[in-house]
Amino acid sequence: MEEKLLLQADAELTYSINTQLKEQLKWLIGMSRMVPGDMLPAAGDLADQLGINRNTVSLVYTQLKDEGIVSIQKGKGTQVLNGPRVEELIRKRKPMYELWERMVEEASENHLELRELAVAGMAFVQLFGNQASIKPTLLFIECKEHDHIFYRKEIARLSGATVQSFFLEQLPDSMAEFEKLLSQADAVVTTLNHSDQVHKLTGTRKTVLTIGATIDFSLLLEIAKLSSGSKVGFVCLGQKGGQWMAQRVKEAGVQHIEYSALGTNNPQALERFADGADKIYASSAVYDEVKSLAPDKTVHFPLILEKSSENLLKDFLKI
Repeated sequence: MEEKLLLQADAELTYSINTQLKEQLKWLIGMSRMVPGDMLPAAGDLADQLGINRNTVSLVYTQLKDEGIVSIQKGKGTQVLNGPRVEELIRKRKPMYELWERMVEEASENHLELRELAVAGMAFVQLFGNQASIKPTLLFIECKEHDHIFYRKEIARLSGATVQSFFLEQLPDSMAEFEKLLSQADAVVTTLNHSDQVHKLTGTRKTVLTIGATIDFSLLLEIAKLSSGSKVGFVCLGQKGGQWMAQRVKEAGVQHIEYSALGTNNPQALERFADGADKIYASSAVYDEVKSLAPDKTVHFPLILEKSSENLLKDFLKI
């Protein structure tokens, strides 16, 4: 490779020169700054450029060869390979790069010295790495007709927990599976729709966190502006989910439109309704599907977790 690599070797860092060099080369390959087929500089040339011993460079090249990242051929030099180890390196380093970009930006905002942060990071992994990677487990119990995908994502995002799902439609045939999941969970989460049923199922064996969702006020205003008698559909994964959506609108005082609750689990009924509908409001889980059926009539009906539910999930890790 003819282009001079912007590598650095700093004897004052607390990790070895060969580790510095190897990791910088892996970054260049992982970010496709060096691609399969590219030649690494000759060991002597790179050693002179960095002011280090040639044997150090040779050792790094050998380590990269042992990792399956480069090949070393006498008389030809050291070449980046086109193989699974390089593909894996690229797959891992790109999200790492995005993470480090954010960390560098935040470090700058907080006036933190980057090298100190990097060294402290290694010590952090040694001390707390295993502890930090152990996540609590929540068992989310819901029915298949509501937008359980929205709830599950929000539960994971706000609680930081690993989330397992169990659907009430699986009972009573899957009672053994339910008991297994319950035994593995640190707590249970359900929605207001099924709170009583889930409390009966779990008894006092696990803490049950009950959460609820609402809809954006601007969406209510939009629906309220529809002409009187407009034929409006509310669509979720199942009819019960559509009924929940319609009920939230009714409770807000919107009474002048004709409501229909539908689910994508009954595509024939949905297709029949779409032909004569004025508007169709679809939850996030089914929006793309409904949009393809009625592109000019379909509007996104996003759910928003209630603030009290957000706080409940955020506080879960503190319990």
